[in-house]
Amino acid sequence: MSGMSQLICGIWIVFGSSIFFGTIVATITTYFMRPLQRPVRQIVETIEYNLEQLEDLSIEELNFLKETTDALILHMETLKKQ
Repeated sequence: MSGMSQLICGIWIVFGSSIFFGTIVATITTYFMRPLQRPVRQIVETIEYNLEQLEDLSIEELNFLKETTDALILHMETLKKQ
């Protein structure tokens, strides 16, 4: 092999390896970094199930749940205004 063909082969190996492993890293990163996306119906069913469990909560737990819900509603309203 001549020097020029070895150079071209070396560049091709580095370039191909970078593309191959870059694709793998990008795919894995995209999968784990994206937010978990759930269908709306599944979210509604989860909320309905959790609302059925309210009877088992103490007064302190219900007050904490109310405060958390109020803060969440305020946060969502702020996001919608932006």
